[in-house]
Amino acid sequence: MTLFNSLGLAQPTLPKPKAAGSFDIGGVTAINPASDRAGDATISISGGTIGRIARGVPSNPASEYAGCFVVPGLVDMHVHLPPKNALPLTRHAMLMYLAHGVTSLREAGDLDGTAVDAARTARDSDGWPCPRVVSCGPFVGAGKPTFKNTITLTDGSDCEADAIARRVRATGATFMKFYDGLTEPMIRTLERACDKHGLAIMGHVPAALTYEQARIREVQHFFGVPRPDTLERPGLINRSCDWHAVDERRMDEIVAFTLREGIANTPTLVTNEASLSYLDFQGACARLVLRRIPPFYPDIIWHPVRGGLNSRLPQDYTKRQVSAAVSKKQQLTRKLFDAGAPLYLGTDVAQPFVLPGESLQKEMRLFAGAGIPLDAIWRLATSAAGSRLGIPKLGTIQPGAPADLLIFRKDPTLSLDHLDTLVAIVCAGRLYNKATLDETLDAFGAYFRSPIVRPLAARAAKQSMARALGRT
Repeated sequence: MTLFNSLGLAQPTLPKPKAAGSFDIGGVTAINPASDRAGDATISISGGTIGRIARGVPSNPASEYAGCFVVPGLVDMHVHLPPKNALPLTRHAMLMYLAHGVTSLREAGDLDGTAVDAARTARDSDGWPCPRVVSCGPFVGAGKPTFKNTITLTDGSDCEADAIARRVRATGATFMKFYDGLTEPMIRTLERACDKHGLAIMGHVPAALTYEQARIREVQHFFGVPRPDTLERPGLINRSCDWHAVDERRMDEIVAFTLREGIANTPTLVTNEASLSYLDFQGACARLVLRRIPPFYPDIIWHPVRGGLNSRLPQDYTKRQVSAAVSKKQQLTRKLFDAGAPLYLGTDVAQPFVLPGESLQKEMRLFAGAGIPLDAIWRLATSAAGSRLGIPKLGTIQPGAPADLLIFRKDPTLSLDHLDTLVAIVCAGRLYNKATLDETLDAFGAYFRSPIVRPLAARAAKQSMARALGRT
């Protein structure tokens, strides 16, 4: 082990929880965002769930968290976890999420079919601190697949759709991710199969369809809002950023249709904001806290010349389209919120410069910049997301709820600046001081930058990217 340490080959060890099993968090203000709060509360935790909540019972002033504010853990409703390989990428990503308060994830398409199992193994078998993972399984589309882990429709029959729904369900998924190439009749056929097999629906509006034609029950990235004939090209990045023809009239059409059809939206505003990093790639890399992430991300995956999907953005395109798209998407988000349409916060982690955990906090700030009240943002990121995932009481502080909690020195529901005062995270009934998680993340950073691991990791990253894209 000493030799491994000297070479930088020793992987970071399991961070120890400060408390587990049965314990109390006393003298805190317990907050259910946009609902209620209780001062001088003692929250009892046992067996991974919240037990009794005693109100108006001051804690011993010496209690470590006395005077703090406790809110439910955050839920990121759109992520893509790293593929399984010889590197500890799963454990690293999970720790990044937790260190930023994200205790539940919806995996919105397992790129190569290895990521979800790797995450669940880390959490359930290895005891690694991991957010809960709700899976959408493989992508479901038609035509030439973008990613290897895609189930492709051929005839679009009820029999084929039924078989696909069975396959998705068999992976342990509770959602089906509708992806590219689907026609409107295929979407309707898949909907019937999902209803039959108890799968919720989310996904992309395919490039050839409008938002209204697709009528997908939960739309990702606001795809389909720009009409297909207004796009510079039908690529993913254009469908996300080509909003030059989207005016207020178009937004009002979307709001009216959304309400009439009961559609939900997960905008992932942060992906567009992150794309602005390509206006000054080197400067963006220097500004990011990159010491805690593998260097192959900026060196290879995100690189504007050597990178993969969505990383080769010409500067003139970024200046012309991306910044305006962020502003217009915020405007539509506010219109939908004011109209009472369902909204969720997701990030599309795996896109360039979109980091686990940190990006959800940025998404919250972008919602705030759209004019949405903070208590509503917290509700959307906690209890509303929990309801959508179908997990009873997830995202709430009440007896019987999952013990996924965040402890802050200052009230984060009054100012998002107070997100920086996070001191502890309870995940699945285990309490971790944030400082402990941060120390382990620093160790990951040193591991990934060691002179032997760094070139090996770069090679593994290239192979994983090729495998996910079906190029091996």
